[in-house]
Amino acid sequence: MTAEGKKTKGGIVVGFEEDTNFYSEVEDASVGHEADLAQVVAPVFKVPPELYYNPDDHHHSMPWDCDMELQVGDLVWFSIMESRNATAIRCNDKLYKLIPYSETYCAKRGKEVIMLNGYVLLERVFEKNTSPLAIYRQGDLDITKGIVRYVGKPNREYVYDSYVDFVGLEVGDEVLLSPRTALVPLERKSYMSKFDNDKLYWVVQARKIAMVLSKGN
Repeated sequence: MTAEGKKTKGGIVVGFEEDTNFYSEVEDASVGHEADLAQVVAPVFKVPPELYYNPDDHHHSMPWDCDMELQVGDLVWFSIMESRNATAIRCNDKLYKLIPYSETYCAKRGKEVIMLNGYVLLERVFEKNTSPLAIYRQGDLDITKGIVRYVGKPNREYVYDSYVDFVGLEVGDEVLLSPRTALVPLERKSYMSKFDNDKLYWVVQARKIAMVLSKGN
């Protein structure tokens, strides 16, 4: 399951090798990412009947307590690393990958968006370019904050007692992230985006949100 042979929205076929690096849209253009070609969205073929959570069984338990919200047929977005490293099974010329539920971020069921595992999708925030010589008003990407665009159920509990989800988040809230929060892109390339037209979002768990800066933007 890679992007090789996939068409962009403009109808261009991606015919390059998976181990080729390409520029990132959100980071230094001198740095390439083979993750740009990893498939991070696929239809759900099978789901477990329930999730196993037991804080006394760290080796086998889910890292947090949440509901199984996926259904067969959902279109699900998941971790780039899991996409590249997951166990793959080929059957009747179809390739299936075993993706842990904890590594899934969100799903679409028709027009409905289901956020999974306490994850939130944040619109990226850019600093204002105040230089009188600036051609563009948009400045550098601000990695300390974001605007909530999709939010679901918080996780009930974590294996680690110090973790707790920020509750009460609403779409439009501008939020401050905890220090050293890893910002994971839901999709890396706007011209291949399947989630929301050409928009790109950060994926973070609600536990990584430190405070709400303003409501309802």
